Amino acid sequence: LGIAMAFAVTDIGAELIAASRMNGAHPRILRHAIRKAYTSAIMCRNTLWFRRDLEEREGSLDQWGDADLTTLPGGLVVKSQTGFVGAVGTGGGGKYDEEVAHIMVRAMGFEPLTDQRAIAKPTS
Repeated sequence: LGIAMAFAVTDIGAELIAASRMNGAHPRILRHAIRKAYTSAIMCRNTLWFRRDLEEREGSLDQWGDADLTTLPGGLVVKSQTGFVGAVGTGGGGKYDEEVAHIMVRAMGFEPLTDQRAIAKPTS
């Protein structure tokens, strides 16, 4: 993409497994990627789903008392056939963060989770 980005991977307990920052990416970009992966692991949902859930119940991040939580796009949970295994986060790509996170999950041999509420149910 020609964009300097950062990437993070956490385990099921939101502990950082790996992180990388491309040359030219500001250090804060790596911090954002780590926070996105952390949030997805802790909340067991993608950061955009977490944002939507907060909006639906008119909540805020402050209510959780955890300054590391974020609702920025680019944080995805990683689930294997046997269950939840961790999360990934990307930063610095702006509108591409979510897409790159999906690519990361696939590159690790997993499929990104689908938000079941976003799937249209047939009407009778």
